[in-house]
Amino acid sequence: MIRDKIAAPLVAPNAADEVNSSLCHGFIFDFCGIEIDRTTGETRIDRYVTMHDCGRILHPGMVDGQVRGGFSQALGASLYEEHSYGADGSFLSGTLADYLIPTAMEVPDPIILHLETPSPFTPLGAKGVGEGNCMSTPVCIANAAADALGLADITLPLLPARFSDRLFGKEGPPVDPPAQEISATKSGQRKLTGEGTALVEAPRGKVWAMLLDPEALMAIVPGAHGIRKVSETEFRAEVTLGIGPVKGRYKAEISLSDMAAPEKVTLTGATNGALGFGRGVGYVTLSQETLALTKVSYRYEAEMGGKVASIGGRLLDGAARVVIGQFFGALAAQASGKKRERGIVGWIKRLFGRKP
Repeated sequence: MIRDKIAAPLVAPNAADEVNSSLCHGFIFDFCGIEIDRTTGETRIDRYVTMHDCGRILHPGMVDGQVRGGFSQALGASLYEEHSYGADGSFLSGTLADYLIPTAMEVPDPIILHLETPSPFTPLGAKGVGEGNCMSTPVCIANAAADALGLADITLPLLPARFSDRLFGKEGPPVDPPAQEISATKSGQRKLTGEGTALVEAPRGKVWAMLLDPEALMAIVPGAHGIRKVSETEFRAEVTLGIGPVKGRYKAEISLSDMAAPEKVTLTGATNGALGFGRGVGYVTLSQETLALTKVSYRYEAEMGGKVASIGGRLLDGAARVVIGQFFGALAAQASGKKRERGIVGWIKRLFGRKP
């Protein structure tokens, strides 16, 4: 009855392929409570309430799933997913290592409410549902963050770095910059830093000798094709390295300085290949733990450019740690006289705690 008095029922698209889809629009109302950590800048949703009027609910389970799906997608846009570009226009978040998306661990459980007012224009009284949260949730969260921080303007996603000025003030120059530092990276390059230790079952003098022996290095450097000692403090090498989908052959030059045998040495090196270049410095210290046990401590600073630098920063950091781990694992096996199995067999044995 009411349907006939208000409007004609839905019809097929007209000659211009137009349809009056507004006849079955749903309605939505959201509100939420958030907290922003003063130390980390992390945004946490304490409670999120979303109310929907999608007309007559034909399948409650499907409606619930639609709402949760739209809410999860919008949460990513609100808090995690950032399109990041370098100063030269290169895309810096092209992998899931840098382009974060929410998982079940990050998505809170929303409180979903319904108000059913059947549509007078559809045969069963149903309206649209599901995609509303893609539009309402980002606005709701942004307004809550703006209210919490007293901001008049705010940009999504709400990354902690965007709150740092508000929480801590402008960042000043470092008080005590490192004594030795690589020159600042240029646009499009990636800078890597790291440190660690490894234990080698061999006297310190033997480990030192291996680090300076080209034949010994050939057996332990991952992907090495040839290592040549040019002088007492200079080496040249060819290695094949792969990071994710990027793999290539590189020429490397390494020079030694600040040598104090058998305690410490500084290595400065550069690599060049078709897929990019790298240069860096590493500081290696050997300390005798016992008569037959040496602790190798290392710290490195490096920068990479070219195609290889387009790989996600976290993936690049992880790959560097894997290569360094392979080197010290091979060094430990070679110095102790143990054969280190390579490939999947060695990996499985190490995974289950069996000595290769």
